[in-house]
Amino acid sequence: MDKDAKLSEAVLTAIGANRKIDAIKLLRQEQNIGLKEAKDIVDAYISKNPEVLPDQSRRGSFNTVPLLLAAAVTAVAYFAYKSL
Repeated sequence: MDKDAKLSEAVLTAIGANRKIDAIKLLRQEQNIGLKEAKDIVDAYISKNPEVLPDQSRRGSFNTVPLLLAAAVTAVAYFAYKSL
């Protein structure tokens, strides 16, 4: 039996909103299954249907440039202040 067919609209909505933990919790409650089985089902669905995730989630990496830029500006401001 195809496990994807068992996913409710609520679980699919949680997956589409990038709320994987919520999707796993809902699936466990709905089907009365264990944590590992629910996680495996959700992971399998996501790997077969990557288009259901928001674009940011599909990139697979976090864009650290803004964070590094903010850290550099903060450091420069701090050292400029300390030198006064």
